[in-house]
Amino acid sequence: MVSPSVTEADRETFLIQLKVGFALLVGGSMTLVVLWGAGGLLVALGVGVATTLVGGALAQLTFPDSLAETPYDDDLERGPKPGTRLQERRDRSDDRETQDGPR
Repeated sequence: MVSPSVTEADRETFLIQLKVGFALLVGGSMTLVVLWGAGGLLVALGVGVATTLVGGALAQLTFPDSLAETPYDDDLERGPKPGTRLQERRDRSDDRETQDGPR
């Protein structure tokens, strides 16, 4: 069986970077809105910090830590893996064709 090319540590690192980027995007965009609306620099700084924290909370809700987990690494039975049913149907179809002979 082929192992995944992305390690668990790589997944966790990417998820952290995604959350930080999301929070900075929210904070940065709201800072620009305040500056565009003729707010002062001190107000823009306060809004930027506050909305970056809100963006961090939103990132936690939007991108849960379970995204970094590799599926099917443990021994828990979680049902068939994706594509299993399709492969079983193809195998049954191939078996019927070999039993019936060529058409």
